Amino acid sequence: MRQEQLEKAISKKRDEMIKIGMAKGLHSEETILCSQELDDMLNEYNRLSLRPNRFKPTIHQYHEFILFLNECTFKLLMLGCSSYIRYFQF
Repeated sequence: MRQEQLEKAISKKRDEMIKIGMAKGLHSEETILCSQELDDMLNEYNRLSLRPNRFKPTIHQYHEFILFLNECTFKLLMLGCSSYIRYFQF
């Protein structure tokens, strides 16, 4: 089930649970069963939301990152070298 569909189903199940709880009590078997179903839906929603593989960088993004690291390393090396050059100039 897609995340948007699951959000709607969760909302409906929550409303259903509230109605059953108001009519039959919070400790009724039907309310508890509905609450467990809602828990399952919420757990599934969390699994979909927190999926670790949601973002997969492309080769282009890796390439851009490597170029950025190279540029930063070069600048740091040049800063280090320029301080030595100034130190040893007569």
